[in-house]
Amino acid sequence: RYYLNHDEGFVSCVYWNNLYFITGTDIVRCIVYKFEHFGRKIIDRKKFEEGIFSDLRNLKCGTDAILEPPRSEFLEFLFKNSCLRTQKKQKVFFWFNVPHDKLMADALERDLKKEKLGQNPTTISHREPALSFEYDESSSLYAQLSKHMETSKKVND
Repeated sequence: RYYLNHDEGFVSCVYWNNLYFITGTDIVRCIVYKFEHFGRKIIDRKKFEEGIFSDLRNLKCGTDAILEPPRSEFLEFLFKNSCLRTQKKQKVFFWFNVPHDKLMADALERDLKKEKLGQNPTTISHREPALSFEYDESSSLYAQLSKHMETSKKVND
């Protein structure tokens, strides 16, 4: 278990049947935590989570996750430990197969594109480094973020 903060609580890396797992709920908590540290505040949590859960549908059962039946012993354990909100049938993800950084970048890019188009984003910039970050659709988001963070670090040193 790892404590994120007062709002998000804990996330868990669960060892079960000789494998490490993380739930979709905990993945969302991790991404929310990363957004907050980047300086973006979640203003539409429901839509934000829907986007991430949509991305998680691309992770396949057998390769990246297992599909647990409703009220299985494993889901019951995860629910009791606050890793899940419900015990309905769902995917539980292999810890090492979850592309955490890509999921965060995809969620951020979705919002930055919405802002550029004048649509309602699910997050807003409220402090640095997000406030001074300017998104350029013609360049990779990862390259832009790396450059921005490097520049910000030099300014703050």
